[in-house]
Amino acid sequence: MHGEGEREDAKDRPDQIGATDGGGGTVSTLVLPSRTDAVVRAASAVIGGPAGTRMRVGARRFGPGGGRLWIISVLVVLAGVVLGLGVLQKEHCRADGWSTPDQFWHACYSDSAVLHGSAGLGRPDGPSLVDAVGPEGLGQPPLSSAAMWLVARLAPGDGLFAARRFFDLSALLMVAALAVAIACVVAASGRRPWDAAHLALAPVLVTVGLLSYDLLAVALTAGSVLAWSRRREILGGLLIGLAISTRPILAAVLIAVLALTARTGNWRASLRYLVPAGATWIGLRLLLMPGTTGGVLESYRAWRLTGPGYGSIWLIPQLLGQSEPTIFKRSGILSKIWYSGGGVSPWAATLGVLVALAVVAVATFVLGLSTASRPRLVHLALFAVAGTLMVTKSVPVQASLVLLPLVALAGFRWRDHLVWAGTEVAYFVGVWLYIAASSDANKGLPSGAYLVLLLARLGGIAWLMLTAVRAMREPVTDPVRVPPDGSVRADDPQGGVFDGAPDALVVRVV
Repeated sequence: MHGEGEREDAKDRPDQIGATDGGGGTVSTLVLPSRTDAVVRAASAVIGGPAGTRMRVGARRFGPGGGRLWIISVLVVLAGVVLGLGVLQKEHCRADGWSTPDQFWHACYSDSAVLHGSAGLGRPDGPSLVDAVGPEGLGQPPLSSAAMWLVARLAPGDGLFAARRFFDLSALLMVAALAVAIACVVAASGRRPWDAAHLALAPVLVTVGLLSYDLLAVALTAGSVLAWSRRREILGGLLIGLAISTRPILAAVLIAVLALTARTGNWRASLRYLVPAGATWIGLRLLLMPGTTGGVLESYRAWRLTGPGYGSIWLIPQLLGQSEPTIFKRSGILSKIWYSGGGVSPWAATLGVLVALAVVAVATFVLGLSTASRPRLVHLALFAVAGTLMVTKSVPVQASLVLLPLVALAGFRWRDHLVWAGTEVAYFVGVWLYIAASSDANKGLPSGAYLVLLLARLGGIAWLMLTAVRAMREPVTDPVRVPPDGSVRADDPQGGVFDGAPDALVVRVV
């Protein structure tokens, strides 16, 4: 909390405003991105420019904490508009149906709508909950499959009308999940509640926000971070366990928690988070999936036998072989230095992923233990999740959504967000055209062009990782830790028990 003197000084600071308590009193000092972020400042010209020095957030009708309630209300409305644009982006399929290759040419494919028809979710003889969630069911993570099955109970039938109603109901559920995520990020953001705009106004919401049920994982992750920041470790563990059941890649968050636990030595609190997380994940699988192992062994066997999928770094050798220039193929000049094989086998990809995941885990621990100042939890978690995303066998277009709550809490500039989002949007368009090329190669995207977009997307994710690494290694560049107005420095507002904790173990890397 800031002292009374600091609150008075805030009146003259160009980057902050006072949030009212509903009665006109200032209860905290909030950072205004329209004064501190060049991109937001330029965009604010549409509504008259940056906020003035006399602006007040909140009003009497909101009561105590009205400033944050007002911010949440504004951002939820904006997020609804953004997801509304996502509905328009899918409108061709919504009107004419999700058919191949039409859904690829128009980039309106949606997992949820397609599965409603292909799996017969709305038919009376459709799969049961256990069948839908099982390894041979919808092919989605357990909690996502269960949620789809439940929503399908409200959209019975088959055909376009039922699929459209299922898609619309799914969209409403995703709007609700996004609203919860925004509220959690605002509550956990300390002096920077407007950073939740990184979640509400993310360009990737338009393209992939309604493709599947990944926004459930976004909401659960945001809730887990909020619970951890409030030192409610058991609740946080339950929520991250559910998030992992929706998008397994979020298990990387636990690696970041372990690394910072090793640095601070606060094992008791961390175990109150880690144990419920693991218990929730396995408990949900045992509840929803047949067998004594919760389908874990069956899922691993299926994954082990699967080759590299779209978006994966392990697909690059195959794309190189397909995209070798014709002149080189004829001459044979580059036959020894240009890969022209059949790609990485499932066995090799499995081994490569396991080794790469170990590297990401070790790198996360090295960062967590070796930086001069202890890293903030969201930065280290962002590094771990993004690194895991880059090395998995398949990286669906919607998988990057899980980075949003971490990006929102990381204190990044909008420039960094838009660099990443630009690569995601470009890849979104390219991957559908590449898939559609199998039906008409003259109209689709060739392998070489798809390879460029894939590398660009991986580069965008790497950009977020590098930005997080810079904030960890150079805390002075982190506006959350070192406010631009020179006020009291923070340690880790979302760190929970790590916030302000002394180091118990530091490893110096020469």
